[in-house]
Amino acid sequence: MTEFLWNKFTAEAATSGQCEAFWEATGISFDTRKLIEGDLFIALPGKRDGHDFVNAAFDNGAAAAMVSKIPKGLNDSDKLLVVDDVMKALVRMAKSARNQSNAIFIGITGTSGKTSTKDMGGLVFKGFGKTYFSKKSYNNILGCSLTLATIPKDTKYVLVEIGTNSLGEIAELSRIVQPDHVIITDVSIGHLEGLKSLDNIVEEKASICSGQTQKGLAIIPSGIEKFSQLKAKVRNFGPNVISFGDNERSDVRISTIKVFGNAISSTIVDQKQKSWNVNLKTAGKHYVKNAAALLALVSSLNLDLSKAILSLQSWSPLAGRGQVLEVILKASDCNKTIHLIDESYNANPSSVKSSLETLAYIFTNKKDSGEHNRRIAVLGDMLELGFSEIQEHVNISKFERLDKIDKIYCVGPRMKKLFDVLPCSKRGYWTETAEEMQHVLVNKLENGDIIMIKGSFSMGMKTIVNKLKNI
Repeated sequence: MTEFLWNKFTAEAATSGQCEAFWEATGISFDTRKLIEGDLFIALPGKRDGHDFVNAAFDNGAAAAMVSKIPKGLNDSDKLLVVDDVMKALVRMAKSARNQSNAIFIGITGTSGKTSTKDMGGLVFKGFGKTYFSKKSYNNILGCSLTLATIPKDTKYVLVEIGTNSLGEIAELSRIVQPDHVIITDVSIGHLEGLKSLDNIVEEKASICSGQTQKGLAIIPSGIEKFSQLKAKVRNFGPNVISFGDNERSDVRISTIKVFGNAISSTIVDQKQKSWNVNLKTAGKHYVKNAAALLALVSSLNLDLSKAILSLQSWSPLAGRGQVLEVILKASDCNKTIHLIDESYNANPSSVKSSLETLAYIFTNKKDSGEHNRRIAVLGDMLELGFSEIQEHVNISKFERLDKIDKIYCVGPRMKKLFDVLPCSKRGYWTETAEEMQHVLVNKLENGDIIMIKGSFSMGMKTIVNKLKNI
C-alpha cells in the first residue's frame, strides 16, 4: 500500500497556506514530465514558471498543487494549496518533516565524491534499517528540501547530500538538515568562482557541522592539503572528529589498494587496528576512500562492519560517475570493441586527476594476445574555477600518470590551454564543443581502446557517451 506523506491539513500547518479541498499526496514533484500519479506538484517560479504547468500536472495525476497564485483555468475549489512563496513553503515543509522524524540524519559534503558516498551509504545503511536518500544529486536548497519533505514514515537512516557554489550555502542547508553525523569526502579546488580560495572552501565544507544539534560524529579526509585547518574548524563546532585516508595519521586507514581488471581489492584498518578486506566493482581508487569514510562512521556507531562491507561489494558506479561499459562500434567493414569509462557528469581538478588515474590502471592485468590497449582521455572544460581556471587546466599536463595514457582529446576553450602544452605524442584532437568531438572521436577509435570521458556538466560530454553507445 502506498504511503501518504502529506495531506491538506499537514501541509497547511507546515506552510501556513490554505486549501479549500481535501487531498493526500504520496510524493512531491516540480516537473510535470517526471510527476508520478499522487504527487503534490509545486509550482516553482523561474524562467519557466511552474504555475503555467499546473493544469498539465493535474492531467498527469497530481493529487494537488502548491501555488502562490491561482493559475488560469482553475479556481479556489480546486486542490490548490495557496502559499505566500512556493520555494519558502517547500523549505518549511522540509523543516517540519525533519523535526517530526526520529531517523538518524547523515549529512554528506565534499568537493568531489558526495553523490557516490551517498549512494554507497544508502546500500550500507539499508542493512541496518529502513533507509532513505535521494536517487539523484539533490544537494542544493531545492534538492535538500525535496529529500527531507519526502522522508517515509518509520525511516531509521536518512542520507542527505549537501553541496555549494557560494559562501554560506552549506551552513544554511546544514541548519535545515540538522545532521546527527557528517561526512566530508574531500576538500580541494572547486567552485572557486563563488568560493574564491581554498581557505574559503575549507571553511565552507567545515560549516556542515554548524547544523549539528548535538555532539555527533564528523568523518573527515586526512590526505588533503589543508587537513589541520579543516580538523580545527570542524572541532570548533563540537563533534567527535574521526579521520580517514591512506596515510599513517588516519584514524581509519587504507593500507593497500590493488586493481584487478575493473575491480579493486583493498585493506582498511579500523580504529581498533583490525584489518578488513573491502572489494569494489570499480577500478577507481578514489572510491575506496568513500568506502573508508562510510566504514569509519559504521564502526563509530557500533554497527556490524562485516555486514557493511558485504553491502559495499554490491555497489557499482552509476552512469556519468565512473560506470564502465563494453561497447561494440558497428561499422560496414568490421566491428570494434572498446571499453568506455563514463565520467561525464561533472569535473573539477581533483576528480579529473582521480579519473585519469583510473584510466591509467584499469585492465592493466588483462590477458590478451599481447596487443597494446590504447588509453584515451577525452576531457571537457572544468568550469567555475574563477581566476585559476587556466592554470588548473594546464596543471593536468603535470599529472604523474600521464605517461600511461596514450592520447588526450580536449573539448572547450579552457581545455585548449591544456592541449597546447601537451607533448605532441599525447595530442589527440581539440574541438570547441562536445557535439563536434563526438563525430571526430568515432573515426579515431581502434579495436581494444579504453576511453575515459569527463567534463563539467554544462559541457555536455554525455553527448559523446551517448554517441558511442548508440553506434
